[in-house]
Amino acid sequence: MNLRSSAGQAYVEWLRVVRCLKWTGIVLGVLFLIAAMVRVAVIGKHDYAGWALSLKADPGSKTTESDLPGAVHRTVVDDPAKGLRVVIDERPGGLRHIEVYDKTGKTSRDAEDGAITMGSVSVHDLPNGQGTLTVVDSTGETDFLAYIVSGVCIAMIVATCLGAPFAREADGHLEIALTKPIGRERLALATIATDATGILIALVCGIAFALLVHLLFEVPAIAFGARDAIALGVAIAAPLAWYAMLAAATASLPRGWGAVIGLAWPVAAVVLGLGHLEPNGNALVALVRDAAAALSFLVPLQYMHFGTASAQSAIGGEFAESGIFKIAMPALLAVAYSALAVLQWRRLEA
Repeated sequence: MNLRSSAGQAYVEWLRVVRCLKWTGIVLGVLFLIAAMVRVAVIGKHDYAGWALSLKADPGSKTTESDLPGAVHRTVVDDPAKGLRVVIDERPGGLRHIEVYDKTGKTSRDAEDGAITMGSVSVHDLPNGQGTLTVVDSTGETDFLAYIVSGVCIAMIVATCLGAPFAREADGHLEIALTKPIGRERLALATIATDATGILIALVCGIAFALLVHLLFEVPAIAFGARDAIALGVAIAAPLAWYAMLAAATASLPRGWGAVIGLAWPVAAVVLGLGHLEPNGNALVALVRDAAAALSFLVPLQYMHFGTASAQSAIGGEFAESGIFKIAMPALLAVAYSALAVLQWRRLEA
């Protein structure tokens, strides 16, 4: 029997994955609408840079450009007819500082209605004599890591929801599952592959969601470096390892698997927390810390900090903070836990 036939036997699991992704999409859609409303209500309706530069085309405006120290390019647009003066400072790395002086007493965001863009933008309206002063700052380049963090959060939630596939299969209809015209191992592998596909789709959706929310404010300048590549590898491997761990923990539980899923996060948090205890000379605390630190290497969440080497584990040293380790370990855990889950499923009796 070929792989396509094996995947067909996991049709029920595909239905679970599609249902989970559908609800994930609905939630992300609602969050996006909320973000759009907050953007319009709090910041306004402007692409401030585009609107400010468009003033240069007004017949009554006067534009002056100059280069300042620090590689800053300044553009000043005076439009007496509209009572506006705009100062735009563009710095290296995509940084932009805009000051809009409105002598009419209106805020600039009320004066014009521009296109909605988005990004790392802060907008402040300040009193300025008889008019208003609106200050707009853009933070420049955005590391791709910011989008990865959003994606991995969504992927971890979906991985948790899809956990315990074999326990679900055995819950109440194990006899039917065992009559499928396919070996248990192939059915198990097809099920795992199906869920893994759903988790990776959720990762992509989470990244796309963060990018779309960013675009509400401005078109971002995205930077992708070595740290982002490592984070992306971890974002792929860690949710799969978390899912495989839940599958292995519940594969022999036709009943009560929901409690295991529900307790997985708090138990993992406790283990990781104990692994960072400060013993302060207490031998018992040191023993608990070392035992928890060793156990934490089996918890996929251990490898999901995307910062620098400031959070080194009590065991492992610098190698435990290397990119190779942080990607390879959850990948190995995903394979090992999946094998353990398949082994339990193969031995499960009706």
